Amino acid sequence: MSVTQLRRVEPSLPASAVEIIDAEELAGRWKLPVSWIREACRSRSADPLPCLQFGRYKRFRWQSPELNAWLERRSVTGKK
Repeated sequence: MSVTQLRRVEPSLPASAVEIIDAEELAGRWKLPVSWIREACRSRSADPLPCLQFGRYKRFRWQSPELNAWLERRSVTGKK
């Protein structure tokens, strides 16, 4: 598929399509260091940050159920 064909297909994507972002973008949106994001993706982490891996490149599905669930597990609520 050529770039021209991709441009023609793009407008027909549903509004609910998931946005793919890189570690720098995720770090910026969450106001965290990029190094923290990269470390959280490692498999040795107790609960690794869900990501897509393309060789050494990691990408994230913004607003995906997996990413939202991971974030929700870190939610701290006050005890009464």
